[in-house]
Amino acid sequence: MNTFFKYILSFTLLLAATCASAQIISTGHTDTQETKYTENDLIYLYPNVETGALTATPPVGGINVTYTWEKYNSGNWDVVMTGTEPSLTDLSDGGYRVTVNNNGTIDRQDVCWTFQPEILSLKADSLFSNCNNIQLIADISTKTLEYYNPSNGDYYTVDYNISYNWTSEPSIEDAIPDNSQPLIEPPYEEMFYYVDASAFNDAHKLTGESLHYNEEPIAVKAIFTFNVLDRENENELPENTEFKNIKSYTGSAGIICFINDSAKGLNKSYQIDFRTDDGEEKPSEDDLIEVRFDKIGTYHMDISVKNDVSGCKDTESLGPIKVEEIYLDAPNVFTPDGDGTNDKFMVVYSSIKDFKMVIFNRWGRKVFQTTNPGDAWDGKIAGKDAAEGVYFYVITATGFNQGESRKLENSLHLFRGN
Repeated sequence: MNTFFKYILSFTLLLAATCASAQIISTGHTDTQETKYTENDLIYLYPNVETGALTATPPVGGINVTYTWEKYNSGNWDVVMTGTEPSLTDLSDGGYRVTVNNNGTIDRQDVCWTFQPEILSLKADSLFSNCNNIQLIADISTKTLEYYNPSNGDYYTVDYNISYNWTSEPSIEDAIPDNSQPLIEPPYEEMFYYVDASAFNDAHKLTGESLHYNEEPIAVKAIFTFNVLDRENENELPENTEFKNIKSYTGSAGIICFINDSAKGLNKSYQIDFRTDDGEEKPSEDDLIEVRFDKIGTYHMDISVKNDVSGCKDTESLGPIKVEEIYLDAPNVFTPDGDGTNDKFMVVYSSIKDFKMVIFNRWGRKVFQTTNPGDAWDGKIAGKDAAEGVYFYVITATGFNQGESRKLENSLHLFRGN
């Protein structure tokens, strides 16, 4: 072997070691530990120890170098290979020592330990379950990996470094912490919990027996949103669009909320409590279908769900729901020429309960009338285009609160353009 390839081999072997000071280099392992009796001896952990290999680093400037490999056996060292080859294969669990002889003189002796860890059994189980949590546990057993201090025979075991991966079916919203005893939200229905375990950076993996939680769950979880009825009036403030699955809203009275019930759990009953920002309470309602707000103010809904068998209860707060005061305004010009801009005369409004609008021509003849604030005059009289010119309107409106009223009287200019 020429010098270049010897250099490449030495560099590759050095990269394979976890510790730069190690004199026995391993390949095929996934994790490395220092022994508890000295930091100079390393423990190598393999997915398959039989396919691993150990290589002794050669002495600097070595001449006629030989390597004697020995296996630890109840306080003794049994020779397994002697020769000029620095590498040893066909490994098994236990300790290995290499004596490096440089031209008839012992250069050094180095020791390492090799193990194939194994997770013998793994089962998902639970420690307890209540209204707020369930604590899972990975019930695990592992193969004992034991080693000794070659100088005095003191006994040690390898501490398993295990990582866990938990999943559930159906899946839950928050990820399950990757530890041996995760504390998570309780089950609200029949559940399966699964756990996988991995030792020493995947030196060994095992999928555990699942936990089938088929007892009747006692917990509940409040999950509520609401939809707001879209009155589809393009001139009502705020501009109405389709409000679905929301938790707050500001708009025109009366606001009609349709409750969306996504609560989890069994044996459920409900209660809704209303409160304003200043603490005023309104009577509770058990009807989860529709809630209406007319009076000006800011409201919150506290919706509680309860398991009537276990007594477990949870609450979701919705709001703020703000009902705006009455508002009414109207333009004094419109151009019903079909260009899609300002083609209709209509009021802009919010929180109107009763409404009346009458439009007159210059001679006092009524040309349009409506009691719906969402209606608009399209500039036609009896189906024909009204003449350009000045018209007059009288608009009256009342709100949902006592004493709320508005009145608009003004001239209106109708232009059709060229």
